[in-house]
Amino acid sequence: MKSSALAVLTICTLVGSGALAKDKPKQDVIWPADAIKWEAGPLPGTKLATLWGDPKKGGNFGMLVKFDAGVMHPLHHHTHNLKLTIITGTLIHKTESGAESKVGPGSYLMQAGGNKHISGCMAGAECQFLVVSDGKFDFIDATKK
Repeated sequence: MKSSALAVLTICTLVGSGALAKDKPKQDVIWPADAIKWEAGPLPGTKLATLWGDPKKGGNFGMLVKFDAGVMHPLHHHTHNLKLTIITGTLIHKTESGAESKVGPGSYLMQAGGNKHISGCMAGAECQFLVVSDGKFDFIDATKK
């Protein structure tokens, strides 16, 4: 079930982001969950798997992200808007003003570029989510001056 939900989310995101129209693939791309290549993320307790584009260079990209259960990241922001669709676990998003949201599977979160927030995953189960953006991915730690 998780694999089919992920496939549907990925296809919907590709269609919605215009990636299919722009890239005009000549064949289908199918990655079973066990074939996805995960890399260490920018912070401990995170893993990334790029699906299309290059988050390091900018432009349209999509990537899967995993947060270990219970991991929390310090106050930070991203330069560009990030659009997240939660697949598993419960993601915690806390704004600089202190408003906290807990979003679970099937939920959507848009992190506006420049808005400082704390993010992480509730204890008990890892979080996995799809991130889509049209700008370079970055993590700007607001706790360091």
